[in-house]
Amino acid sequence: MKSKLSLSIITPEKAVFADKEVSFVCLPAFEGELGVLPGHISTVVQLKEGLLHYKSGREHGEFSVMSGFAEINKNHVLVLAEAAELAKEIDEERARQAYRKAKDALNVKGDAIELDSALSALKRAAVRLKIAEYRRKKGVRS
Repeated sequence: MKSKLSLSIITPEKAVFADKEVSFVCLPAFEGELGVLPGHISTVVQLKEGLLHYKSGREHGEFSVMSGFAEINKNHVLVLAEAAELAKEIDEERARQAYRKAKDALNVKGDAIELDSALSALKRAAVRLKIAEYRRKKGVRS
């Protein structure tokens, strides 16, 4: 049995992370966090907005993920996400401003498309803030 996983994170715009060898992945699955180790059963899970983290030797990494799906098959974890970004690249102050702006946009009467866009922006900003707080509590420095 192979003792490593291959992790790829793909968004509609680009491959954010391609075939990185890792020993553990934790996914923000729709029905709760899902930990994946080598030898995991093949499955497909729906993802929600949240923190995806992995471990590779002494290295730990985190990504914000904005919904999508993950396929686990033969020690390969393929994440297809609407959006994903490396957690250490999140600017907490910009996320805070985006959150306020999105909340303000929700208070303005508009059509359904504008409301959907504001809700999506609010979710993304909320996830970024949550991840920034997580990194601060863990004492992680960029």
